[in-house]
Amino acid sequence: MIRRFCLSLALACAMSVSAVVATLAPANAGNNAIIEMTIGKVGFLVGVSRGDGRLFYNGRQAELDINGLRVGLTIGASFANMRGEVYNLNRLEDIAGTYVTAQASAVAISGGGQNLVLINEHNVRLVLWGEQRGLDASLDAGGMLITLR
Repeated sequence: MIRRFCLSLALACAMSVSAVVATLAPANAGNNAIIEMTIGKVGFLVGVSRGDGRLFYNGRQAELDINGLRVGLTIGASFANMRGEVYNLNRLEDIAGTYVTAQASAVAISGGGQNLVLINEHNVRLVLWGEQRGLDASLDAGGMLITLR
C-alpha cells in the first residue's frame, strides 16, 4: 500500500515538473550548465538542509555550498543526490543566490525520486532530479541558498 502510494506520488511529481518545465522554458531554450549536488536534511516542523555541489559551465567546474530552510509541515531526515540543468546563467557568479520553490513531497525509507524546479533573484532556473533516501514527508514552502566557494 505504501509502495503504491509512493509510486503514484512519484509519477504525479514527474508529471507536474514536466508541465512546469514546458511552460517556463521556450521551445528553443537550451540549458547553460549542468549542476550536481548532495544534500542532507532533517526537520520537525522546520527543516534545515546542508550540502555541496559542482557546477559545470563553459568548460569550467565551480564548487558550491548549499544551505536550505523549509517551513511548514515537515518531519523526517533524508539524504539526496541531485543532478540537473541550469537555465538563464549569463555569468558564473549568477549561480549564487537564494532559490525558492513551493513543493509537496513524500519519500519512503527505501528511497524515491525527487524533482524540483527552483529559481533565484538573477532569474537562473534549476531543473533538478535525483534520488532521496531516508524518511521525509513534507508539505511546505522552502528554498535554498547557493554560494560559490
